[in-house]
Amino acid sequence: MPPYEKVISRIIPEVEFHQNRYARGLAEIVRPGSHWLDLGAGTRVHDGWIGVRADQLVARAAFLLGCDVVETHLGQNDHLHAAAVADATAMPFRAGSFDLVTANMVLEHLERPEIVFSEVARVLVPGGLFAFVTPNRANPMVFTASVILSRRARRRLAHASDLREMEHIFPTYYRANSKGAIGRLAEAAALRVHTLDTFNSYPMIHSFWPLTALESMWIKLVSHGPQRAISSNLFGVMEKPRS
Repeated sequence: MPPYEKVISRIIPEVEFHQNRYARGLAEIVRPGSHWLDLGAGTRVHDGWIGVRADQLVARAAFLLGCDVVETHLGQNDHLHAAAVADATAMPFRAGSFDLVTANMVLEHLERPEIVFSEVARVLVPGGLFAFVTPNRANPMVFTASVILSRRARRRLAHASDLREMEHIFPTYYRANSKGAIGRLAEAAALRVHTLDTFNSYPMIHSFWPLTALESMWIKLVSHGPQRAISSNLFGVMEKPRS
């Protein structure tokens, strides 16, 4: 575990790093012999360090196809069996091609999520699952950033707070980032919501410890009871009905 994460886990043990939560969720649903499609696959399946490692998850699957709009990122992803450079609104796959579709921090970037959800439903087999982790727009920090800041400003803020390279930061729309929005999108795509949980990940502020401490105190306050509704992240699993 990196030093920053060690400190945070001591201050607020209630939180679960969103990539660890995602890895834990995948461990429950990646079935042996799965045909798996990872949307926005980027350079790795997940960045978690607790639970089932990405390579162990991939070893369960018969086939893992990564789909992304950036070819160079797919080329860096050693977990994939195959890759496709394509937009999720028009996936070049036959109907019923996959048992599992996943999206790791992708939903916030969807400009037209209704089309993407429909495409996910199309490529899933009956009984297939769609799993994702994404920011929760009901969280005050996420909501404020989505309303006040322009998409360009949000990219710059993500670059400053997460210390990520700009090539890995994409425009955000937050059109599929609340329980209500996700429920409506699922219903319209004829997907059934199996799991939709809110949870708090680590503080968004990394580079200035006094503000990180303040955010940590806030996270403690909203990690229990009804306040969990405004937690920072959402993890969901949907199922395509068998009939």
